[in-house]
Amino acid sequence: MLKKLSLLLLIALPCLTCCAQETNVYSMMSPSLRQFLTTHPGAAESFSNVLTEAFAKKNVQLYYFYSTDTNVTPAYHYYPDDSSVGIVIEENLSSCEQCIGLIFEMLNSEREQKFQSLMAQAQNGALSKTNFATAVMRQEFGTVEKMKTLLPHFKLSKAEMKDSYYYDNFMGCPDNFDGYLAYSTGLWSKGNDRMTYYEQEYDYLRGTQQIPNTTTPSVH
Repeated sequence: MLKKLSLLLLIALPCLTCCAQETNVYSMMSPSLRQFLTTHPGAAESFSNVLTEAFAKKNVQLYYFYSTDTNVTPAYHYYPDDSSVGIVIEENLSSCEQCIGLIFEMLNSEREQKFQSLMAQAQNGALSKTNFATAVMRQEFGTVEKMKTLLPHFKLSKAEMKDSYYYDNFMGCPDNFDGYLAYSTGLWSKGNDRMTYYEQEYDYLRGTQQIPNTTTPSVH
C-alpha cells in the first residue's frame, strides 16, 4: 500500500509543480493580461501548455517596464541564474500584445543552450560574423514557426487582429527560412534590422565593438 502511495505521489509531483508555477506567473501578470486570458480560453490553454513545456526545470519571473520610445524592444528574456528565466514586457502594450509577447519569449527561452553555444563559437572565432547572425536568425525562425501554429487558437476578434502588431508580423511571415530573412530585414530601415543587430553582437562578443544597441526593435 505504501509503495502504491509513493508511486502516486511521484506521478502527482510534476503536476503540482506546474500548477504552482502557473499560479506564480499568473500573480505576476498585469490585470489586463489576466482578464485577456479569462476571456480567451484558447490563449490561456496555449499559455499553460507552453509554460509546462518551457519551464519544467526552471523558474520563470515576469517583469514589466513602461516606455514611450517606439524603438524599445517590447518584450525580451534573460537568464538571471542557471535555474531561472526572466521575461520582461512593456507595460503599456495591449493585453493581446502582452499575451503574444509573453508566450513568444517563453518559447524562445527554450533555445538557451543553442544560443549559448552560438555565442561561444562566436567568441572563439569558430563562426564567421555572417554565419553567426544567420544561425541565430534560424533559431528565431523556429520559434516563429511554433508561434504561428498557436495564434489561430487564440480566437482573436477581427479588431484584435487588426490592432495587433505581433499578430500581423507573425502570421505574415513566410514559411521558409530564406523568405523569413528577407521579411525580417524589410520590417525596418537599413541598419536597424535583425541581421545587422546580430552582426554587431558578433563584433561585441569578439571584443571589437561596444555592446550593440539594445533598443533595436524585436523582430516581432
